[in-house]
Amino acid sequence: ILLKNNINQPLPIASLTKLMTAIIVFENTTEVDESKDSSPSSPIKMGSINDYDFSNLITVSEEAASQEDVPIFGNLKAGDKLLLERALELMLIYSSNDAAFALAELVGTENFVEKMNLKAEELELENTHFVNPTGLDPKGIHYEPANIACFNHSTAEDLTKITQYILKKYPKIFEISVSQGPYPTENGTSDLAMPEKFKILGGKTGYTDEAEGCMLLVLEDGKENKYINVILGAPSAAARIVETQKLIDWLAIGQ
Repeated sequence: ILLKNNINQPLPIASLTKLMTAIIVFENTTEVDESKDSSPSSPIKMGSINDYDFSNLITVSEEAASQEDVPIFGNLKAGDKLLLERALELMLIYSSNDAAFALAELVGTENFVEKMNLKAEELELENTHFVNPTGLDPKGIHYEPANIACFNHSTAEDLTKITQYILKKYPKIFEISVSQGPYPTENGTSDLAMPEKFKILGGKTGYTDEAEGCMLLVLEDGKENKYINVILGAPSAAARIVETQKLIDWLAIGQ
């Protein structure tokens, strides 16, 4: 750890939740066929699976379509049909709540959330808990520390552990998160000024009224050292970018 502040304080995490949602989907893959080339429009190539079949179409339900809209792209309508792998792309690139919910519905939303919490226990995430697959705030509840259990929550330290797990087991999740779709992405990376020696391996942003600005970014320097940056509770969506940029600039000075 190079720099830390309140890394064990549990806070709502908004759409950073979707990293665990993606883990649960990938966790049900029993075989990954890496021999097939990926294309920008279809970055996931899967073999046989358990709960999920990446080659099949899924139909968006009324409840999935009714999740809170995202700003740019990824809002679905009831009855829409899309490949499951496309739902993953919409969730990770554009932060689609509809897609995240539709993925969870395939195995039952409650069952899916239980899998998320079991995974958190397995990874020894002592201050992490999930109540939904999207990261949306519960309706009518204003966040305060006493009611943290009503929200998807975690800590900077636990999110670092989740990131390390993804890098080790499912790096494709981060590859998808920074892949280019037809619209501007919602991962925040386009708003950052990157020093020459660094490249972005992956990232995820989050924002709700109660969680405020959240951002997780994975960088790699020219020596293949990896750096995980986690910002929680920034006072605005813009502030999370400002704080992340400060961390990047600080890292660059040390190179």
